Amino acid sequence: MHRPAPPPATPLLEHLQGLIERTYALPRLLGDAGRFLVGDRGYRWLYGGHDGAAAPHDLRARLMVRPGGGVTAAALYYPDALVRHLELHDPRRGLGDENIDAFATFVEELDHLLTLASRSAAGRKVSLLELEHHAAVTKYLLVVHFLGRLTRRRRVADLHRFWARHHLFEKYAAGGGEEGERYRTAARLAGRYVAILDRMPAADRRAELVAFHKRPFAEQVRNVEGS
Repeated sequence: MHRPAPPPATPLLEHLQGLIERTYALPRLLGDAGRFLVGDRGYRWLYGGHDGAAAPHDLRARLMVRPGGGVTAAALYYPDALVRHLELHDPRRGLGDENIDAFATFVEELDHLLTLASRSAAGRKVSLLELEHHAAVTKYLLVVHFLGRLTRRRRVADLHRFWARHHLFEKYAAGGGEEGERYRTAARLAGRYVAILDRMPAADRRAELVAFHKRPFAEQVRNVEGS
């Protein structure tokens, strides 16, 4: 895909945090999300108590929250390999098959952190399904935003939207067990919601996204299933 001039020096995490907060009109509850960031070394320390400890075999990016600790006891883990890959294939320079998976993972876990902080501040509980659904919507919005910037188009071409939906909803809906079912449900609901959003007049989308973030999840599901 298109590769314009190199992006500004702002770290990707900071850039994405600002986009997510502006999209949903969120106050900066956590300050810099980078304070919660840990890599492989920090992950080993958290799990083993010292730097030489062996980390679990499943080194997937994830938001780790201490039981009962809330968002103040959270850590945002990104594997070192994921960070290196996005440094090499920065989505602000180009977004394609080589970095869409890594970018989606990066956005997903950051969105989990910011959504959890928002729900905690509002005194609301949040389910794993709600977190996955919210993140799935956010991933699509940011991918489309980046594609629009990269292609210099206010309205992203349908072909690019189909590509984004394939990678973010169809491909990610695979998997077995309870976790796989949760991802499939979140992907299905998010796919339906962004289809509704894409049909809205551009002037109405900002208010709808602010309402989407605040809307109780059960109501959100009813709205989407009834569309």
